[in-house]
Amino acid sequence: MKNIISFIENKKVVIWGMGREGISTFNYIRSIYPAMPLTLADSKKIDMTPYPNCEFWDTETQGIDFDGFDYIFKSPGIPVFHPEKIIDRLTSQTEVFLTAFGQNTFGITGTKGKSTTSSLLYHLLKNHDDNTIFVGNIGIPCFDYIDRVNENTSVVFEMSCHQLEFVRHSPHVGVILNLYEEHLDHYVTMENYIKAKSHVFSWQDESDVTILNCSDLETLSVYPRKGRLITACDGLGKNVPADISVIGTTVTVPHGSIDIQPDETCLVGKHNLYNIGIDYFICKEIFDMSDEEFKASLATFRPLAHRLEKVGTFGGVTYYDDSISTICRSAINAVKSLGNIGTIILGGMDRGIDYNDLAGFLTTAEIDNIVLVGQTTERMEALFRQYGIGKRIKIYPCYYFDKGVAKAKEVTASGKICLLSPAASSYDMFKNFEVRGDEFQRLVKESAE
Repeated sequence: MKNIISFIENKKVVIWGMGREGISTFNYIRSIYPAMPLTLADSKKIDMTPYPNCEFWDTETQGIDFDGFDYIFKSPGIPVFHPEKIIDRLTSQTEVFLTAFGQNTFGITGTKGKSTTSSLLYHLLKNHDDNTIFVGNIGIPCFDYIDRVNENTSVVFEMSCHQLEFVRHSPHVGVILNLYEEHLDHYVTMENYIKAKSHVFSWQDESDVTILNCSDLETLSVYPRKGRLITACDGLGKNVPADISVIGTTVTVPHGSIDIQPDETCLVGKHNLYNIGIDYFICKEIFDMSDEEFKASLATFRPLAHRLEKVGTFGGVTYYDDSISTICRSAINAVKSLGNIGTIILGGMDRGIDYNDLAGFLTTAEIDNIVLVGQTTERMEALFRQYGIGKRIKIYPCYYFDKGVAKAKEVTASGKICLLSPAASSYDMFKNFEVRGDEFQRLVKESAE
């Protein structure tokens, strides 16, 4: 196993956040330095039995200044509102991994689509060359795969804004698929959120590649960029000239184009053709993959759970689980991709997101019913009625998730689609969107068995 943390030898180190990544960091440090004293920090008490030669720091009562520590390994998602106090000592798995293996890494981020795009890229590259790994926000801490990386390894890294927030190195290829209002409960302002995303390219040099959505070029122009710029047009709005473009079923890149018919992929919708286009560019332009090989691998890729996942047809109604949807654009894309929507279930944790774009879309969308659940119920209902949506679409404020699913099953006409695409976070009722999606599928299938 390669030692990429030699800088911490004989230093005082704290691991901040003992979730999956914190445990992974502990295990890696212990594999290199078995007897090194460590401090584990968390806002909740943890059982210290599995962590010999360690002390516990209770951030709830002791604060987070961590005076006296040389290095602070912070887990993603922990907010730091005054980073200037600790920034020089702050590091993370992502930061250390990119320092060592940035030139091997294809980093994919964006508000929506990063899991599908990175999973698909891994699938395509793995079929092309077995010396490929997949790490990051998908749920695989990068330290877990260090022993598999050599100078020829291709690393597909799904990168969340939280993983990128404090890094000072960027991947060889950095992709920002799109930028929409998200995670403002953590970042407070959209500017802070975008700045975190921009780190996927901010530390590149002239030999690196940056792939950006044309819609975000002006927004991102204030952040330094040295990598070769590749522009991408997602085709969801106005078509503009770009290096990567989607028109109809055809994806075009600088040195070629490919036609992807609906029966050649399980990925549904124009937004997914855009995701495919990003990967097509990387495969063709960087790995010289043939169109025949690309199509053959694309045909064997299966979509991730809870992303426009077909649950099944029961009582004549077809149910789709799009629980990953936490913003307006994802719900809009889901409706456009599927069509024939009898009922859409919307709502969840209220993080103050502006729902006017969704309301504007619903004024003309061909939908019979809207079922509202979660903390956003009252705000969504008031806004939708303000737009006059209730005059053409029946709106059912149900608040509770199980009651919402029951109402959706009751009112959706046979031959139509019932779609869960909440445009809101799940945390008011569920641990995460996966649990919300699982519960939706359970409730849908419950009475059908």
